Amino acid sequence: MKRNKALTTGLSLVVALTGVFGLAACGSDDSGSTGGTSSEQQAASESDIAEDLENARKAVADALAEDDSWAQIMLASDVQAPTVKYGLLVVPYTYSDAASRIQGTITIDGGKYTIDGDSAATGQTWQIDQDGTITEVTE
Repeated sequence: MKRNKALTTGLSLVVALTGVFGLAACGSDDSGSTGGTSSEQQAASESDIAEDLENARKAVADALAEDDSWAQIMLASDVQAPTVKYGLLVVPYTYSDAASRIQGTITIDGGKYTIDGDSAATGQTWQIDQDGTITEVTE
C-alpha cells in the first residue's frame, strides 16, 4: 500500500512540475517572440497591408538600385517592366485586396522616401520608409 501511495504521489508531483515548467516555457517564448519591439512596431507587423507595403518598398528599392538618380518613381499596374512615362520611372506593382490604396507616386529625397497605404478592412493608413519600418499614420 505504501509503495502505491508513493508512486501515486511521485507521479502527481511529476505531472504538476511538468505543467509548471510548460507554462513557464510558453510564457518565456511569448515574450521573447516580440524581440522587445514597441507596441507600435508589433501592431505594424500585424497590419493586414504590411506585405503590400513591403512589396511596394522592394519595387522602389530595386529601381533605385539600378539608377539612384530618380527623384520620383511611380508604381503602376499597367506596365510589365520598368519604363519611363511622363518624365517618371514607372515600375510594375499591383497591391492585394487587403489594401484599398497604395501611394502611386513616390518622392525620393536624398535616398529617403515613404510609401503609404490604406487597409481595406480597417481604413487605417500605414506607412513604410526606405528602411522597411512600418508605422501607423495618425492625423
